[in-house]
Amino acid sequence: MIVLTATPKASSRTKNRLREHGNEFELLRVANASCMHGRQSALVIAPDGWKGWLPLDELQENVTQ
Repeated sequence: MIVLTATPKASSRTKNRLREHGNEFELLRVANASCMHGRQSALVIAPDGWKGWLPLDELQENVTQ
């Protein structure tokens, strides 16, 4: 499980996803996602079932046990 927070310069999309689905996610993979215009992004799943891509350059992470 990872805990993600948005950087100060994160887009409103990223901030909204964290607000809507919480800040704890399971990391599924990291890739240059075409749906994110080739940006290096994390595919994550939230405890509420939401699954999606978040751009790594807009996130800060803390690994939890």
